[in-house]
This record gives sequence, C-alpha cells and structure tokens, in this order.
Amino acid sequence: MRRIPEFVEFAKWCATPSWSREEKTQKEFAELIGVSQDTLGDWKKHPNFWPLVWQFLRDRMQEQIPDVIEGLYGKIASGKGSAGDVQLFLRLAGGESTQSKK
Repeated sequence: MRRIPEFVEFAKWCATPSWSREEKTQKEFAELIGVSQDTLGDWKKHPNFWPLVWQFLRDRMQEQIPDVIEGLYGKIASGKGSAGDVQLFLRLAGGESTQSKK
C-alpha cells in the first residue's frame, strides 16, 4: 500500500466525531491530503482500515474515562443520580453497594 501516513490519518479522521472535524466532508479531507475520494473509498475496503478506526476510537474513549466518571459522580452528588448510577459508581471504584443483595 502507498501513502500509509495518509491512510492512518484518514482512519483517525473517521474515528473523530463529525462535529469535531476541521474538514467536515470526505471530499474536503481528500483534497487536504491530496488523494481522490475514490482512494478514500478504496481505503475503507482495506482489511486493516476499520480495525484501525476502532483502535483510535478505543484510545479516545479511554482518554475520556476520567471525565465520564466525574460526570457520573457529579450527577450522584447533586441528588439527581439513580440507584443504578450509585451502583455503577461503586462498581467502578471497586466498592460494594450499601444495599444488601436479595
């Protein structure tokens, strides 16, 4: 395969939420990196493309875990959290629910 750095950048672009992309369309992205839209379509069919996109998605999700947990805590601390929210928070913290299991 040629243009491996561009292939990787396209996978990152696909893993980026659309609202967060500088280039909003594939056409704009293709122009930026100097390839045709057909090339991007071919890359999407490459067997390594979607696993690479998923890896970038997982990396992004892992980076957001502290914020998500803090948001969950904030919901609970404000009194708007449900029992399920509390149980999830305690599970994530490695604690036990204060309610007895039936």
